[in-house]
Amino acid sequence: ECLAEGKRPADPRDSLTPGEIILSMNILYPLIFRKFKTHRRFQSIQVLGWQKLSALKDAICCVSDLQVSGEFSNTPDLAHEHVNKDHFKSSYFYFEGVLYDDMRFPECTELSQTVVEWARDHDSGHGELRTARMEDTKFNDLKIKIGFPYLYCHQGDCEHVLVFTDIRLAHRDDCLDKTLYPLLTKKHWLQTRKCSVCNMYIPRWVTSNDPFAPEDPCLFCETCFRMLHYDNHGHKLGDFLAYPYVDPGTFN
Repeated sequence: ECLAEGKRPADPRDSLTPGEIILSMNILYPLIFRKFKTHRRFQSIQVLGWQKLSALKDAICCVSDLQVSGEFSNTPDLAHEHVNKDHFKSSYFYFEGVLYDDMRFPECTELSQTVVEWARDHDSGHGELRTARMEDTKFNDLKIKIGFPYLYCHQGDCEHVLVFTDIRLAHRDDCLDKTLYPLLTKKHWLQTRKCSVCNMYIPRWVTSNDPFAPEDPCLFCETCFRMLHYDNHGHKLGDFLAYPYVDPGTFN
């Protein structure tokens, strides 16, 4: 936040206009990450009132989006083609009885439909849920409460609680360059793990049933993984399972 505080754009046309609305919010770790029960907030973001909900979705950086699904011991060079966010783009926000789906891409589906159908068959106490598209909705169009928990869901079941902490007019101490919004103001720092062999580099692979590993499962950086498990021609050595690993500390 300090780096952007009071920052002015090189091009005056990119300056915030007088009366611009800034919304501040906290994004919490998903409930499935039990290790973060004591520290739930992992991002604080500011958005402008005229921006679309899809802009916020693109600014949220979650390790679930960068995970690679599948086992790649036989084809390690193909792992980068199976990043979750490139294949599972559906997501939605929930604000005050409305579910906002991301339908910008042909492969997107209405991920919220399951929730709508469940609410229709059960008395949730919130009335009938409605749906809309996040790419067509501005923050100025929302009716929200400060400090109230809302929801962002992606990758099927990765659910983040979202809490608005402030809504106000921009002032001179804010970042005045509108091209930098949505603006990441705070981020939870995480300690990175290290390769189990060299203990120097961030791991990129986790193996199982591995005769070359000191433990099971075992983390390897790219260099150690290739040196231990493949010959000079890239042929697999031995019988093991290998899965791409994304360390949350890489987002620091």
